[in-house]
Amino acid sequence: MALVIARIASGNAETDETLAEALEGLGSPAGEHWTASLEAAGTGSWELVLDGAPRRKDHHIDWEIVPGDGSVRYRKLLQNGERCPDKVRRCARAVVWEAIQFRENPIRQVNPRLAAAFEEAVWRELRAEDMGPLQVRFGMWREGFDGTKYVCKVEYEAVHAPHRPLPWSWWSSLARTPDDVSAELRRALVARRKRQAEAQAIIARTRRQAARRRRPVPAAARAAASRAASDALHTA
Repeated sequence: MALVIARIASGNAETDETLAEALEGLGSPAGEHWTASLEAAGTGSWELVLDGAPRRKDHHIDWEIVPGDGSVRYRKLLQNGERCPDKVRRCARAVVWEAIQFRENPIRQVNPRLAAAFEEAVWRELRAEDMGPLQVRFGMWREGFDGTKYVCKVEYEAVHAPHRPLPWSWWSSLARTPDDVSAELRRALVARRKRQAEAQAIIARTRRQAARRRRPVPAAARAAASRAASDALHTA
């Protein structure tokens, strides 16, 4: 679903346009309706406000969270280096897409732009999946003259409940670019969905077989079987 932009007023028309594009591209999880607004505050900061579905407070302690009538309002003041479209997008993404949680990312200490690109590439592949919460981590390997390579790990611990996806974890190979990780993750997700469908088919077939074994025999059939057994006994 789309993320609706209610108002963007940073004080600069060009920045407003860039902010709107960054936020609109987020969308929102299926079945949820979200709106976003951003305004310049009197203290020289930006006020980012999101309205949407409930989220865990302990995951967003730096937000002011106010439950409303049918939705929840999330408010955050962005100051200094936080006042840029990339930061606004990441802040909003962390709330709206709470099910995809980015943990360790040492790439950010070396190259923040590249770190953001890796996170964005992984998020785009995971956002349509039926798993959550997902834990995403990154690592770095320096290999002499061959340069630096990167690795990504995705983990999902399934809730033990009927019709829930199976647990899943994935490690990428050593990659050079976000596109490399994205392509590898896409293949892994396709394979996972195939295994999930096969597992569900096996479960459904097993349940049908069990139901047939438990199905009561109609009275007429029992009577016929009894007569046949009696006839056979007397004939013998």
